[in-house]
Amino acid sequence: MNFFRFLGSRKFLKHIAAAVVVTMLIVWAVLLLLRFYTKHGDYLTVPDLKGQYLDQINSNPDYHDFVFVVIDSVFSPKTPRGTVLHQDPFPESKVKQGRKIYLTIVSSIPEKTSMPDLKFLTLRQAISVLESSGLKVGRLQYIQTFDEDAVQQQFYGNQVIVPGTKIEKGSVINMTVGIGSKLQESFNGGKADSTAVDTM
Repeated sequence: MNFFRFLGSRKFLKHIAAAVVVTMLIVWAVLLLLRFYTKHGDYLTVPDLKGQYLDQINSNPDYHDFVFVVIDSVFSPKTPRGTVLHQDPFPESKVKQGRKIYLTIVSSIPEKTSMPDLKFLTLRQAISVLESSGLKVGRLQYIQTFDEDAVQQQFYGNQVIVPGTKIEKGSVINMTVGIGSKLQESFNGGKADSTAVDTM
């Protein structure tokens, strides 16, 4: 009975009220400190870095609130080497101070690809294979053969290039292409010779 009487006493109720107040003050103080520590509501706008050089970005005082991390490099013949090609987060995104910005930059070293075997493919097939390999079609020289519209030889510069040879993407490949037996009759009254028709 004394215990239950104590629970209803004024002294006990005062202790309970004080404990509740102290607990609320502690919770309020912790939340306030967390708000200050995380800078709640304080956001920065991500700048547009595309096309900028990495060393310029790192030395720019306007960007010191961010951390820049290069995650990949891609060769692009139409874009200056060493510049930013992609970024994550995207420009105009809202982020906290110290946020990492992940960058993909243009490599200074061209990517390599294997030279495909174009011999005896039709010209259309050869062009498709070259483009899928990241190579460009160069000069087409037509020669008299019985394989009409078929590639007879492939060249890198003025040299024959062997299939499987590693060359830079974007390289120009020249080809000789057969005229075909039907068209041979239009040369020299049907007499075959070594005349070549250059398209470029």
